[in-house]
Amino acid sequence: METMPDPEILEPTDAIIRVHTAAICGSDLHLYHGTIPGLLPGTIIGHEYVGVVEETGSQVRRFKKGDRVVGAFHVACGTCPMCRRDLFHQCSSGGVLGYGVAFGNLQGTQAEYARIPYADETLRLVPEGLTDEQAIFSGDILTTAYGAVVNSGLKPGETVAVIGCGPVGIMAVQSALVLGASRVFAVDLLKERTALAEKLGAVPVPAGEVNPVAQITRMTGGEGVDAVIEAVGGSKTIQLAFELVRGGGRISAIGVTSESTFDYPLMNSLTKDITFRIGLANIHRDIDTTLSLVRNGRIDPTVVISHRMPLEQAPEGYRLFDQRKATKVILQVT
Repeated sequence: METMPDPEILEPTDAIIRVHTAAICGSDLHLYHGTIPGLLPGTIIGHEYVGVVEETGSQVRRFKKGDRVVGAFHVACGTCPMCRRDLFHQCSSGGVLGYGVAFGNLQGTQAEYARIPYADETLRLVPEGLTDEQAIFSGDILTTAYGAVVNSGLKPGETVAVIGCGPVGIMAVQSALVLGASRVFAVDLLKERTALAEKLGAVPVPAGEVNPVAQITRMTGGEGVDAVIEAVGGSKTIQLAFELVRGGGRISAIGVTSESTFDYPLMNSLTKDITFRIGLANIHRDIDTTLSLVRNGRIDPTVVISHRMPLEQAPEGYRLFDQRKATKVILQVT
């Protein structure tokens, strides 16, 4: 923890927010371990946040001082060709807060104040009645998971396997159920994680005790699941996804990875007619939907919170999270 200069308005579309609540994300661990290139010394990290608007640039129209807001972890201009296609995560002027030079060189939100570019597109008012802890997840992991389920093309009544029951995976379990999945199989090496998924309505598949391919194949009558949500990141779990999905099924991979390549099962995909989709989350597309689902009690994202700590204890929060002694760490700023 260090004292840094307060952020200032740099562009007329900026807003400065006073952060009230922040969080440590699983993707922050890649920064923690130094596997994401271009993170300059002194960069403020973090990209999950709820706060109050302190100041706005001259072109900000939707927000004013005192508004309580939650924001997407990535920024988008709203006017470029990609944004006009609703591909906000592909914005030509976009970037990820607190994720280094390769992602726009933007300062992050694990701080008392943060500058949010393109505020009109990136921020949302927190709906009446929602706490900071309920709202913060729509800015990243809940909407990431929900978007992955949407991208899988899930139809009501279909079966889903979620690989990885960390915070994003738990959000994917809830999202798949709310979108009409008949059964959701929750796969994780840690039994306590699959137990939480079971409480939310999933079928637990503790991969440390059972063969997930054999069990899910048996429980789907030998077919495999209609859709797989891969929420870990990396070649091993993507390979597992190909083993779990039925012929003609779909895989939607959302886990963040530092691997540059993996061996794609080309012949298996060809013969089984598999649709494979991978990509960063398009938060702007789905954030209003997830805020509504939380507001109306259809999804409870707070079930993953294990630790609440003041911002000054963030280094300890990272240590606990990295050692899997914490499920989700909320940082209370003010």
